[in-house]
Amino acid sequence: MQDAKVNCNKCDVLILTSTFNKSGGFCMPCFMKLNDGLRPSELNALKDRGLFEFFIRWNAFVKKGGASVKGNGRIIDKLSHWLPVINASISGYLRCGKGKFDGQKNSDYLVKLKAASEGDILLFLTEIERFNSELVKATKTL
Repeated sequence: MQDAKVNCNKCDVLILTSTFNKSGGFCMPCFMKLNDGLRPSELNALKDRGLFEFFIRWNAFVKKGGASVKGNGRIIDKLSHWLPVINASISGYLRCGKGKFDGQKNSDYLVKLKAASEGDILLFLTEIERFNSELVKATKTL
């Protein structure tokens, strides 16, 4: 027996009733667009692990972007090397609970980056450091 189809509450496309029920009335593309690219199972897993708020905050931070870096080639090289590593560590852990989240290693990288930074970049890195510390504390209590 084939599952009945109903319309998505946002775009009106026909979807399976089971999808409608899992997603609160949306097709998967609409649901994911409304939920920072997460599927219902990923969203539920984040909530179950107590990390949903961290995910939302990190995504907002990443979307906001960083400060402009001008002139200092040494810090540009360091930032272009270590920031993607830190982002992958945090995003991978939050997104799927997999990957290598090593808050201490992130902290070590941030200390090195901050030592070579000033102004807006220093503020940006301090914000990442604060978030990383909060996530480390949260993971220890989970």
